[in-house]
Amino acid sequence: PFYIPSNGEMKLQFFNVSDLCRFIEILLLHQPKDRIDNVGNKESVSIKEWVSLCYRAVGKEALFVNVDSSINQRDYFPFYNYEYKLDVSKQEQLMKDTKPLFDGLKEEYEWYRDNKDSIYNRKPYIEFIDNNLK
Repeated sequence: PFYIPSNGEMKLQFFNVSDLCRFIEILLLHQPKDRIDNVGNKESVSIKEWVSLCYRAVGKEALFVNVDSSINQRDYFPFYNYEYKLDVSKQEQLMKDTKPLFDGLKEEYEWYRDNKDSIYNRKPYIEFIDNNLK
């Protein structure tokens, strides 16, 4: 099972690294006069939706266990306990489309699967779950 903070309704917003690189190129080419402080996919998703998409990207179905908010979320989950919702309207004026979240997750999982040994500083989430949440 996946141990999910509270009810999993907190919103997150993502941006695929290939879209970020593409947007940097657009900025260098167009050099807009206005500052663009926020970048990301226009759509936000709940934690539960994001985790479900992650599982789907690897061909599995998520089973959730809600974790009480009295437990420090960062001990077992990679994001802080606040919503990520940015106004990306200035970005959208220069770059209309972004990679769909599911497509990006699938690509990123395939990279991870082939490059696990390249990942350093892995957080001990599973150990914390095994010792404190099961």
